[in-house]
Amino acid sequence: MSTTTVQVRMDAALKQQVEIKLKSMGLNMSTMVNILAHQIVRQNRIPFDIIAADDTETNLDNLPQSVNADKMTDEELQQHLLIGYQEAIDGKARPAAEVFAEMRAKYKL
Repeated sequence: MSTTTVQVRMDAALKQQVEIKLKSMGLNMSTMVNILAHQIVRQNRIPFDIIAADDTETNLDNLPQSVNADKMTDEELQQHLLIGYQEAIDGKARPAAEVFAEMRAKYKL
């Protein structure tokens, strides 16, 4: 059986945590990836549930129309973009990270 190399990009801290857990199970990253690949082939699916970090439903339909571009007409979206651009020119803009944090808290995202 021939083998091939698979490269994966991963956060360094996460990689370290995974390696520690795997070592405690007598495994390494390569073995774990091979086990996962075999199970995907055998089960014809990802062999575990992928679950959100919390129970909050992150559905765009739950957002108000004023922050959901999918529900805006092209004209409404253009108007919102122009207003935002003018606010940035006028120095009224806020850092995106601050706005996103506020939205996550407000809409429980």
